Amino acid sequence: MTDQIFERKHQINYYECDTNQQLTIPMLINIMIQVSGEQSHQLGVGDEELAKKGLAWIVLQYEMKIEQIPTAHQTIKVTTQALSYNKLFCYREFKVYDEAGNLCVTAQSTFALLDIEKRKMVRVQEEVVAPFQTPFLKKLIRTPKPEKVTEETAVTNEYRVRYLDIDSNRHVNNSKYIDWALDTLDYDFLTRQKLTYLNIKFEKEVYYGNRIQSQMSLHENAEGKTITAHRIKTGDVVNSEASMEWQKIEEETSR
Repeated sequence: MTDQIFERKHQINYYECDTNQQLTIPMLINIMIQVSGEQSHQLGVGDEELAKKGLAWIVLQYEMKIEQIPTAHQTIKVTTQALSYNKLFCYREFKVYDEAGNLCVTAQSTFALLDIEKRKMVRVQEEVVAPFQTPFLKKLIRTPKPEKVTEETAVTNEYRVRYLDIDSNRHVNNSKYIDWALDTLDYDFLTRQKLTYLNIKFEKEVYYGNRIQSQMSLHENAEGKTITAHRIKTGDVVNSEASMEWQKIEEETSR
């Protein structure tokens, strides 16, 4: 495995945080992608070079374990490391540390190359991944699937995709799916619960002007944590599924 661990520091701004002054998950994902993009650029295989080949990176899945969420005005350290690749997928790890060096977040991610014009995944090209010095492994890494929404108890919010929801790949930015998913949970829940685990899988692209449904169901597991299952749909097409694990903030602070 390569030992090329790339890192950047980032001071958390107030506008990147929620009402609890905690860094939002959508913003954290944007920061992580920025750091991995900087690594690619330094290695000569950044977005501009890929675009010349008619290619772009897309994220297929995140699995995120959260120890604590950094807060406003902290300076965090974000590290990223390309782990391995096969014919179709590349695997990357992110870690986030607070100012004291405590590990806050660990995220495993799966990337693929997109043909920008055909809007289809293509085989991983050796010249694109060679600078990362990662091993080629034939075996696929099986990331757990998100839990399914329970139809009978699901709640639904509807949205129209706006111009500012779209990124440079001409589709909805990955962080926006998490915005939509979280918006199905009410204010009291979000201010009294701590997110400890996130698993989100992206299936189909969403484009400008689409009307989407964000659906959510929840239940409590054997450990007393609340599990929320999420689904983003356009018509009958499932665009994304996610599951999140939550812990009451009162329980954490009373220990």
